[in-house]
Parts: sequence; C-alpha cells; structure tokens
Amino acid sequence: MTSVTAPRHRLSPVIIAYMVVVHALALSAFFLPWPPYALPMALGLYVAIGLGTTVGLHRLICHRAFKCPRWVEYALVTVAMLTGQGSPLLWAANHRIHHAHPDVDGDIHSPIRGFWWAHMGWILDEGSTDEQAWRTYCKDLADDRYYHWLVRFRLGPQVIAVVVLGLTLGWSALPACFFLPVVAWMQSTYAVNSVCHWKGFGYRKHDTRDLSRNVWWVGVLALGEGWHNNHHAYPASARHGWVWWQFDPGWLFIRLLRGLGLATDVKVPSRRHGARSPAA
Repeated sequence: MTSVTAPRHRLSPVIIAYMVVVHALALSAFFLPWPPYALPMALGLYVAIGLGTTVGLHRLICHRAFKCPRWVEYALVTVAMLTGQGSPLLWAANHRIHHAHPDVDGDIHSPIRGFWWAHMGWILDEGSTDEQAWRTYCKDLADDRYYHWLVRFRLGPQVIAVVVLGLTLGWSALPACFFLPVVAWMQSTYAVNSVCHWKGFGYRKHDTRDLSRNVWWVGVLALGEGWHNNHHAYPASARHGWVWWQFDPGWLFIRLLRGLGLATDVKVPSRRHGARSPAA
C-alpha cells in the first residue's frame, strides 16, 4: 500500500477546546443524578443522530444511494448536525476525497498516518482539510443555500437543541440526555475511519483497493457503518450489511422510508457484487 505524506500540522485551539468541553460534559453525566427519562431519551437521541448521519449525510448526500423529498433530506442532515461535526458540504467533500484516494496520499483520514490520526487527530488539525474542497467534490450540492448556511453556522442546530432541552428538561439533565449520546455517536462514527481501516480488527470479504474491513461491533455501534469493506466494494449501495446477520439499522430505516413512499431509486448490491441474500 502506498505511503501517505504527512500533512503540515496546524492544531486548532478552537476545535480542541470544543472537543474537551463536550467530552467533559458527557463524562459529567456519570457523576450527576439521572432523571427517570434520561436513559430512553439518550438512546433515542443516539439512534436519531446515528440515522441522520449514516442515512442522511453518508448514504444520501455523499453517495446518492437513494432519492427522497428535500424536506426528508434536510430533516436527516439537520439531526446529524446535532453533533457539531461540520457542515454537510465539508463532510461530503471529505468523504468523497476518502473514496477517491482511499488509504493513499490524499486520503484525509487514513490510519496509515496512525490510528489516532484516523480516529480524531485529523479533526483537531486545521491543516488536514481544505474548506474549499466542496467546490471540486460537491458540485451537486454547491447551489444548496441551506448547506451553505450550515457552513457558516455549523453549530447552529446543536446550540438550538441545547437551549431547547435545557429550558424544557433542566440544565442538569443535559449531560445525560444530550451530551452523552452525542459524544458516544461521535466516537462510534470516528471508529469507522480508524478501526474499520486497521488490520488488527475484523476481516476483508472483498478485494478492494484500500484497507477497509468489516467489523461487527462497529456495525452495531454505528448502525451499519461497520460493514465498511462491503461499503468500499460498492459505495453507491444503500445497504451496507449484505447478508442477514450483518446488522444494518440504516438499511432498515431506508426500507421504512421506501415503504412510506419517501425513498425511491434505492440502490442495492446484487449477487454479482457479493450479496448473498435478496437485495430488496
């Protein structure tokens, strides 16, 4: 595998401070009393953010694995933005670059630079990404005014959610009900970049031109994203778990949208691609 040239490091004090604060708030949940509704609410928010990310940001706007009404797309993406993980334009650009140059020079978050770099290091480093990359890699999204608004106000959905939940549930409930599920999802999705491209985990079913691996426990935590070798074998697929035992809640949700008439032109792998169960 071709080595990756190390980038010029420019650690961002703002991003580091943000990460420290949200992780500290999430950790504080274990030292504060939990209201009786905290656990179901935290689990519900985790799943909602996860589906917004894997279905909305990843399978829909990055790979156009299916079509849906614009309001459904915006709803999914807005929920994903509760993690404050950057605008959809930048998220999609970085991901498309990853598929264009997987695990070689040009891949933004390859673990060839180290496990930590792939997991979180690249996020903390301003030098790892180009904020104008969407002009090249996201021309299909370039005219979307809402996504441009989110470039400027990428923390907007998170701030609004914190204020609304704080006023309705009480500020002391936020660590358990909001920040813990948010940080848990952040770490789960980071693991797709690090764990699912690291040879010490999982297995490879498909001979792809990268280091991608299927890792079952990341598949569970990241709602289907852990079947990453499957994804790299057929990136346009709306379905990441290709056999019945590969747990893929993202695919189940897309099937629900399709049943409700809210998802069309759904792309799935065929037996030719290696799927061993009915694609639909």
